[in-house]
Amino acid sequence: MVIAYYISLSMGWSHTHWAGLAVALCLLDTVGDSVNKGLLRILGTVAAGFMALLLAALFPQDRWSYLLCATLYISLCTYMAGHTSRWYFWFIGGYVMALLALAGGPTGASLFETVVLRVQQTCMGITVYTLVSVLLWPRWKAPALTQTFGNLAEIERAIIGHCFARLGGEPDDTDTAKLCGQAAGILGRLSSVVNGAELDSFEVWQTRRLWRRCATEFATLNEVLERWRSGFADLAKLEVARFLPNLQALGAEFEARLAAVGQMLSGEPPEHRCVQISVEFDKEAEASRSQFDRAALIQARDQLRRIDELTRELFGICAEIRGFGSALQLGRSAPRPTPAYPIDLDRLEITVRAFSTVWIILLACIYIPGFPMPPGVIPVAAAVSIMFALTPEVPVQNFIAPILGSVAFAGVFHILVMPHLHDFAGLGTGIFIAIFLICFVLWKPEQAGARGLGTSLFVMVILVNNQQYYDFLYVVNFGLMTQLAIAAFWIASFFPISFRPQDVIFRQMRRFLISCAQLASVGHDDARRHFLRMPLAFHLQEVRSLPGKIGRWMAALPNAALGRGTREEAQALANSLQGLGDGMRALIESREAPLSETIRRDLTADMHTWRMAIQEVLHHFAVSPVGEEATALRSRLDAKLAAVEARINSAINAAHQGPTHSEEIENMYRLLGVYRRVSEALVEFAERAAGIDWTRLREERF
Repeated sequence: MVIAYYISLSMGWSHTHWAGLAVALCLLDTVGDSVNKGLLRILGTVAAGFMALLLAALFPQDRWSYLLCATLYISLCTYMAGHTSRWYFWFIGGYVMALLALAGGPTGASLFETVVLRVQQTCMGITVYTLVSVLLWPRWKAPALTQTFGNLAEIERAIIGHCFARLGGEPDDTDTAKLCGQAAGILGRLSSVVNGAELDSFEVWQTRRLWRRCATEFATLNEVLERWRSGFADLAKLEVARFLPNLQALGAEFEARLAAVGQMLSGEPPEHRCVQISVEFDKEAEASRSQFDRAALIQARDQLRRIDELTRELFGICAEIRGFGSALQLGRSAPRPTPAYPIDLDRLEITVRAFSTVWIILLACIYIPGFPMPPGVIPVAAAVSIMFALTPEVPVQNFIAPILGSVAFAGVFHILVMPHLHDFAGLGTGIFIAIFLICFVLWKPEQAGARGLGTSLFVMVILVNNQQYYDFLYVVNFGLMTQLAIAAFWIASFFPISFRPQDVIFRQMRRFLISCAQLASVGHDDARRHFLRMPLAFHLQEVRSLPGKIGRWMAALPNAALGRGTREEAQALANSLQGLGDGMRALIESREAPLSETIRRDLTADMHTWRMAIQEVLHHFAVSPVGEEATALRSRLDAKLAAVEARINSAINAAHQGPTHSEEIENMYRLLGVYRRVSEALVEFAERAAGIDWTRLREERF
């Protein structure tokens, strides 16, 4: 920070705090993370400067068109920030555009020079920080990368061990749920870990595509394991070892592969070589079971095959990363479908909130005489709006005290200390001590956000320049400005769209259930496939993403909204939605499975009846989550499933006498298993919903 200020002051640049901001906001734990954030800041600043110049050129005399297009651009940045792990680019691109537009003066005559100066200051600050961090106290991200992937491999190995132990007859325990939570936490930050490590290690940079592929395979493995675990209720009463003679050997092989993955990530040659073990059931023992039991067994076999494929793939990727590929059998990645990016309604709502926040501040600045610091409050409002797009469930009130405390600390330095510093030696020493104290107090990795907030506000409040002035009212107005920006954001959290946790939960739950109903309406035909592609992509995204979002909003509920319910019951409801969403996705996947025309014709009426029943229940739940009693619902759905089972049984008996392939028969079992899984998930949702105090949750409170 001291070096950046010295260079900026010695060059005679104005706005020297811009260089200090670049240092303050790229202050992370490792070189790779800091460089990654710094590069994103530079690119975002260039994009913001280009947009500021473009808008000034397009609308030189039209104020309202200019403001409308500028706020639409900020809204676009808000929407895109939640789309990628490189959200910081969009954050900088949004709020810096507003800052540069206002810093260029009321006529915009000096806008180009201001943009160039901002880019200069930003590049200089990040260059200084990078050189200091690399040459003096380097902390590299690459060791954390291998440790993170190694920890994830060990957790997944432990989960597989618990799952096979349960299949072997041991009771379930709470350790598996804890391990799954740990795995989900690590998977959530894998992308950012790779982003940082590839910039401070040439070895990681060369193999970055393999690292990203490894992260994708781990995420897929975790999802398959979750699906596998969700079907244990159907497998609990079956002696799976009777049907799968190689069960224990298969579990030992999977665990050995993941243990070898950990060894290779740590740089050691693996002690294990991949062995192919058959995943086939004993046909005679399988034939003695009911149709539902056979469906559960076939689904379990499919998932075991998928786990086998993924663990082999991970083994091969890690062998290739560490250079052991020449002596080992490498996995081959299957071709992946082109990803679709349908509209995310939650991000659209957050975008509307950002648009409303900026316009509240704009109208206040235009129509309220003497409104404090318009050139500062508008960018701050934009920054707050974009930042909270990443964690919309966090209450904005939590930031009032930290912001005021940081402004007060910087104000004391600005008013009481800086007037006694007559040269840069004194100023540099004072800045060094102040920044050192902030970083010393907020040294923990989880305090990185508070550390960045404290250092950045310190830089903006002390406002160092070659011709220095000191104004107590500036400090007061700065603190007032931040609170007015937060107040505008708080108002926009209630209007035009409410962001109270209970309102968001009801809104998202209704969307989730309606999307499930839409997916249930899709039959096993291909006639409308072309027209259903985009709607299916949208509804699949809804059922995939909404349970996790609902879980976060459940955790943000105030205690007064829970009533007689508990947070554990609220979280259990979100978990039941996750199971229902997985079932609906499996239902759509089963639509691609080939069925003979004879089987499809025989099953059409019963499958249509079941789908209509499921849609009716889902629409009923969308109106009132407690409208169905779990026992009565189970009886109704079991009756529908019994009819489907009987029809499938007769179809299978007829198929054995005809030319139907065994794969088509197994697809019928898979379809039956998916139907049962969706029915059980609906019953579980009804049971969990009964534990929620919906009356208290719906109660209006301010």
